[in-house]
Amino acid sequence: MQKIDYFEKNSDLLAQIIKDVGSPVFVTDKSALEQRVSSIKAAFGDNCLLYYAIKANFNPSIVNVLKSAGIDGIETISPYEIELAKKLGFANAQILFTGNNADWQELDIAKASGATVNIGSMSELNYYAGKYHGSNISIRVNPGFGDGEFKQVVTGGVSSKFGILHTQIEEALSIIRTGGINLVGLHCHLGSGIYSTDNFAPMVEYMFNLANGIESVQFIDIGGGFGVRYRQSDEAIDLAQFADVVSQCYAKYPKLRNNGVKIILEPGKYLVAESAFLLTKITNLREQHGVKIVGVDTGFNHIIRPALYGAYHHMINISKPYEDKELVKVVGNICESTDVLNEEVEISRPQEGDVIAILTAGAYCASMSSLYNLRPYAAEVLLEKHGFTLIRRRLSFQEMFGSLGFVP
Repeated sequence: MQKIDYFEKNSDLLAQIIKDVGSPVFVTDKSALEQRVSSIKAAFGDNCLLYYAIKANFNPSIVNVLKSAGIDGIETISPYEIELAKKLGFANAQILFTGNNADWQELDIAKASGATVNIGSMSELNYYAGKYHGSNISIRVNPGFGDGEFKQVVTGGVSSKFGILHTQIEEALSIIRTGGINLVGLHCHLGSGIYSTDNFAPMVEYMFNLANGIESVQFIDIGGGFGVRYRQSDEAIDLAQFADVVSQCYAKYPKLRNNGVKIILEPGKYLVAESAFLLTKITNLREQHGVKIVGVDTGFNHIIRPALYGAYHHMINISKPYEDKELVKVVGNICESTDVLNEEVEISRPQEGDVIAILTAGAYCASMSSLYNLRPYAAEVLLEKHGFTLIRRRLSFQEMFGSLGFVP
C-alpha cells in the first residue's frame, strides 16, 4: 500500500497524469505487480503453480505484466475471459474455467476451448458426464465452511451458492465413475479477504486428504482470497504461514508428492489490489449537522466496494499530504444515496480542486465498473520507471454509446 511519501516522491508524475489524462484515473504501479508475483512464488516454492483470477482486473496491460513476472496460468469464469486469456498468449493447459451456474452452452464452449473445466454443481456434473465421456475434469468442492472479510464474499459453507457440498462428494465421484470421465483436479475457494490460516489450514487438510484417495488427481487448487491492506494501520499477511500449511500437508501425504500432484493458487485481489489507486478531484464541499462532506468526480460506477460491501478504502489528499487532517465523509457523483465512498476518513484540509488518491483500488474496482448515469469508465495508466503509459483511455459519448449494443 502506498504511503504519503510515495505520493510526494511521484508528485510531478501524478500531476502530469492529471494534466494529460484527466480524472478520475486508475494508476497502477508496474513494480508493485512484479513484486507481488515474486513474493508469492518465493513463499510457496516450485510445487505450487500461480494462476491469476482474471475477474479481479482484466486490463490486458496489467495481465501482461503479471505474465512477464511469472504467473503460471489464468483462472476464468466466463467464455470471454477464456478468449482474453488465449489472446494474451496463455495455452489451453494454462487456463482453468470455473463457471458458476454455467448453462450447457457455456460448458460446451469451455470444453471446445481446451481449457480445464472445473465443475461446481451436481447439475453441471450430470450434464458433463453424460456428454463428454472420457474427458478430463476438475470439481469445485465446498467443504462446509468458508472465510472472508464480509459475508457477501464468503464462498464456502452450507448457505453458499458455490461448489459441490462435502456431503455430496461420494455421489459426485459415483457420477464421475459411471460417466467414464477422469477427475484430474480438486478445487476449493473459501472466500475473499483471508487474513489468518484458521480456516485455510483445515480446508487444505481436507483437500489433501480427499485427493489422497483419488489416484487420477493431478492437481489440488486451494483458491486465493489472501487478504490485503485497506487501512494504513493494516499489517501485511504472513505468506510464510500459509505456505507452511501447504508444506506440512505435503509431508503428511507423501503419495501426493510422489505422484507429482501440483498445488494451484489462484489469487486475484492479492496480486493486483495494492498496486493501484484511483485519482479523483474534489468538486464540492459542504457541511451538514457538523459533518464535513467532500464531493468528488468519481463514484460507485468506478469503485463499488464501499456501496456493495461497506468496505473501507483509505484516502490521501495528494495535493497537500502533510497539512493538518480533518475527519470527513467522501461522496461520489452518482445519483444514488448509497454513493458514499468513505463514511469517515481523515484527509488533509480539503479544498475544491484538490486531488485525492483512493488506495488499494487495483482489484474489483475497474473490473466491476459500470456506465451508470452514462458516465464513462475511468481512464487507466501504468506507472513505469521513467513515466507512465495510458492503458485505457476515457471513451467519448459516441464510443461509449456505440459499444452498448443497442439495435435501432
